Amino acid sequence: MELFAIIPERLFSLLASPLKEDYAAILFRIYDQYQMTSFGMEREVILDIIQDYLETRGAQPNFLESLEEELAGGDGDSSLRSKAGTLLRKLEQTGWVKIEIWANYKQYINLPDYASKILDTLDKIRQNKQVEYQSYIYAAYTAVTSDEALRQPHLALERAFEVTQELVNHLKALNHNIKRYMERMLAQDRAADILRQHFHEYKLEVLDKAYHRLKTADNVSRYRPKIISKINEWLNDPLWVEEVVRQEVRMERQPNEEEARVETYRKLETIIQVYSGMDELLEEIDRRNSQYASASLRQVEYLLSSGKNTEGQLLEILKFLAACQREREFDSQNMEDVNNVFNLFSQGFLDINSLAVPRSPAREHAGGELQEPEEDPEVKEERLKSYLERMAKRITKEKVNAWILERMGNRQEIMAKELSIASIEDYIYLIYTAIFANSKKVQYKIDQWSKEQVFSHGFAYRDFRIKRKGLKVL
Repeated sequence: MELFAIIPERLFSLLASPLKEDYAAILFRIYDQYQMTSFGMEREVILDIIQDYLETRGAQPNFLESLEEELAGGDGDSSLRSKAGTLLRKLEQTGWVKIEIWANYKQYINLPDYASKILDTLDKIRQNKQVEYQSYIYAAYTAVTSDEALRQPHLALERAFEVTQELVNHLKALNHNIKRYMERMLAQDRAADILRQHFHEYKLEVLDKAYHRLKTADNVSRYRPKIISKINEWLNDPLWVEEVVRQEVRMERQPNEEEARVETYRKLETIIQVYSGMDELLEEIDRRNSQYASASLRQVEYLLSSGKNTEGQLLEILKFLAACQREREFDSQNMEDVNNVFNLFSQGFLDINSLAVPRSPAREHAGGELQEPEEDPEVKEERLKSYLERMAKRITKEKVNAWILERMGNRQEIMAKELSIASIEDYIYLIYTAIFANSKKVQYKIDQWSKEQVFSHGFAYRDFRIKRKGLKVL
């Protein structure tokens, strides 16, 4: 649907008017009251809220005059109660509120769903509320690991996908927020303003409330490996995917099984990509934070630097040129004014006291003949033999795959406790069996982990089931 088929065309006109700050303040007050009600607010209560605001603002210069101009064409009554009624009618006409008449003939005010959502977002921006990053990743972890995920896997996937998208969007917003603070800092021309922004705004709103918690208590890497492992398990389980597809079609969330299957795989792959590539975004946030701190320090040093030495004079020149550029007063014709102000001069000759280092002629390099070092053939052969032995002992995916298939024989699945782990080599291969299970180069997968603890020949491990990947035994 088109946007303005849902929201009125004049909805944002009040927030673009000369009294936009006052309209916003009134809407926020109504929204706060609306949060505490269940079925709506009486019209008289809303009028009291608006009148109370007008009485508070009425003491400020020129407000009542601006209000008269905004409400030109009203009922002519100059009382604040009448003005409050006119403002309420403007809120209704533009679509911010809806007035309903109940069976008791009283008028009740409600906020439409779109207005409530917009005000909620604007209120969070206004109050600069910080995100609890850990709550999003914990919600994703709970969604994919809870018992309810077994009964309603389509809802578990949908919830994990939604909170993952919200998490990455908030991380991108944090990254952009740091950039916004840097742009504001670079626009400052007083060291005191830069220090005030750094310690009273950036430190409190970004470092303490968001960045520090992101790197400590709200660290997103706490649950990330488990989420990726579970999503990979679902991705490699056709039966689970088909169950989600059936539920999506049955709930009429998708028109047919084909589209439901495509959407299911898209969500699974998106979640994996987001959590696997999140390190790049976190590194970018670290880089921006470090960049802001360095730029803030350099800007303060630049503004505080002064003196008659070369550095101080150069800084004064740069400040002067920057001011001229801002005021559009600098061109090539007044360059001599710069020379006169700063007493610049050009050096037209070089002597023994000059700072320049004279160039020296390049010397041709005559290289000697390369000689192959002599080596005892027996030592060389022994080194080669040792290298081949080390290569033979390397555990590769091919070796682990062959080891598992040999023990499975003609079976389609086998439990780990049936592998007869009797040596340290078998135990190491068992570990690599779990590590390589999600690789496309092996012909098996781990279907299910068990809570049973297995003890065999001095080795202990949790039992798990190993299945072939779509291969049929002839």
